[in-house]
Amino acid sequence: MVYVILICIAVPLLLLMTLMDARSRLLTGFMLVGMLTAASAYEINSTVQVMFWMTGQEVSVRVAPVIEELLKAVPILFYSVAVSDDRKILLPLSMAVGIGFAILENAYLLTAYIDQVTISWALVRGLSTSLSHGLCTLTVGYGMSFVRKQKKLFYTGIFGLLSLAMTFHAVFNLLIQSQYDWIGMGLPILLFTMAGAIRQIVRRKTCG
Repeated sequence: MVYVILICIAVPLLLLMTLMDARSRLLTGFMLVGMLTAASAYEINSTVQVMFWMTGQEVSVRVAPVIEELLKAVPILFYSVAVSDDRKILLPLSMAVGIGFAILENAYLLTAYIDQVTISWALVRGLSTSLSHGLCTLTVGYGMSFVRKQKKLFYTGIFGLLSLAMTFHAVFNLLIQSQYDWIGMGLPILLFTMAGAIRQIVRRKTCG
């Protein structure tokens, strides 16, 4: 089913990309890469779950954060090394990978649990979960923007930021499945709002 959903979403976007300018095409392309990453993560997570007789909750907390953050980091790492590590380009692309991942994941869960979903579920998945995936990839992408500028700090920095992304991902999954799910829902939104506010402050100081 996940591949049917992928085709249904990816083909129209690929057709639309033929009419886009270069920057929009690149951004949409990385969103599609995020969807491919989600399909790959689904296969790996499912295989690990069967091999080690793990429950869905165990996979979501112990396995998925590691597998998914590593897979989402690969296209960003490739672009930063092979093409450009310009932060103005890299950060939107990083966010696009995470959002693309969330789109396919949300669509799959919608079809898998169609009898259980509600408007509130859709809002939570659309805002909170999507932002969680996007912020995790954005965090790693920020570290990769130093690939050419600070080579001595690059490897340790990427390890640290990947660890941070995996930890946040695991904590989010744990909270969202607990009685404190409201904290999990609000955490990505709060962090995204704070990041936007800090960015505006820095931009004003730079312009001033």
